[in-house]
Amino acid sequence: MTRYRLACHAIVAIACFVGAFSLQSQVVIEKPPGEANPSLVLARFEGSEAVRSRLLSTLTMCDWFAVKASAKDPDYTVVARHTPGGQEVLDLQVVSKKRGTFTLRATAAAGRTDELTYRAVDGLLRNAFGVPGLCNSRIAFAVAGSGNLKEVYTCRFDGTDARRITYNGSISTEPSWGGGNRFLVYTLYQNNATSVVLADMANSRQKRLSRFPGLNAGAALSSDGQRAALTLSKDRRVDLFTISAQTGQVSRQVTSDLAAESSPCWSPRGDQLCYVSDRGGKPQLYLVSAGGGSSSRLLREPDETVSPDWSAVSNKVCFAVRMGGEYAIGIVDMADGARKRTIITNAAGSWESPSWAPDGRHVVCSRRTGSGRELYMVDTWHGTFRPVIRGGNRSLPSWSAVNP
Repeated sequence: MTRYRLACHAIVAIACFVGAFSLQSQVVIEKPPGEANPSLVLARFEGSEAVRSRLLSTLTMCDWFAVKASAKDPDYTVVARHTPGGQEVLDLQVVSKKRGTFTLRATAAAGRTDELTYRAVDGLLRNAFGVPGLCNSRIAFAVAGSGNLKEVYTCRFDGTDARRITYNGSISTEPSWGGGNRFLVYTLYQNNATSVVLADMANSRQKRLSRFPGLNAGAALSSDGQRAALTLSKDRRVDLFTISAQTGQVSRQVTSDLAAESSPCWSPRGDQLCYVSDRGGKPQLYLVSAGGGSSSRLLREPDETVSPDWSAVSNKVCFAVRMGGEYAIGIVDMADGARKRTIITNAAGSWESPSWAPDGRHVVCSRRTGSGRELYMVDTWHGTFRPVIRGGNRSLPSWSAVNP
């Protein structure tokens, strides 16, 4: 289910309830169409075989390199050395055809092999491409259980280390990261009411951030974690507001009209919001100043378009667009004045609720086939994809920034 439809269901439920009780600086990444990933060879490795194997799998799954056992003239040649101890060390010496030779060091606590290799590969991505890495990050998502109940979980970028975050025994959904990777907000449907909950992931604490009468849903934190944009149904109208992420006090009413607005996401500078509105007769994407004012359509195409997310790195908006009865993932470059969309998923299934990876190139989304939903990582440059978590019913993913 898309965020917009989830909000619409909530609006109906809350309307009945109320009647009864009176969503940094930019690094522009350019990729020539059709150009393959650069080749990489791990020429020599000293140390634990488990670390070597994990390093190779991480290099492959990050999807920035074509990892080969050998190559005549690779774009990147890596020599690595693993030193165990109370603090494990992984040193890389990298020879690049474009960048020359550089070295980097990653460290992690003893036994934290995954974290060690994630940090090493993220360092390689920063040095080789000038982008934040995606390996040492986490993905939050909703998991449907029996009786249509949902709880929020997180996992690593490769689907490992799944952790349950909520134990509300109701519907906990629409997770969204903010403040780097320290905070997570989600919508809680409980006891015939909705509220937005803020989870402090560093201190394992949660508090209800927004619990106004009526609808409180679809919150998105600003990149600094200081503000949240969300949907409220004050005065029986469904509009966007911004609130303080510390106090929950309303700081601004952003929209004011008869349409239903939902699924806000912040621009990289925090001065604009992209959101969904049905003012044109069907859900479509709009832009508005975070301080309020007039709104404008993002795209010219008339199709139903929902679930936007705005990359702070590539300055592109990804979204789900309804095509032929199912959803596909599209993107638009906000630096392109023509605002021409590109569809990046053409495989079977309904592709929904995309969220940008920290690298500004990949997105995570849910793919519905049959009755289940699985999480997939999609390369927006090449349109290729791989599963993150298979099986079950997982939806509404949100990708965090990289852990320090």
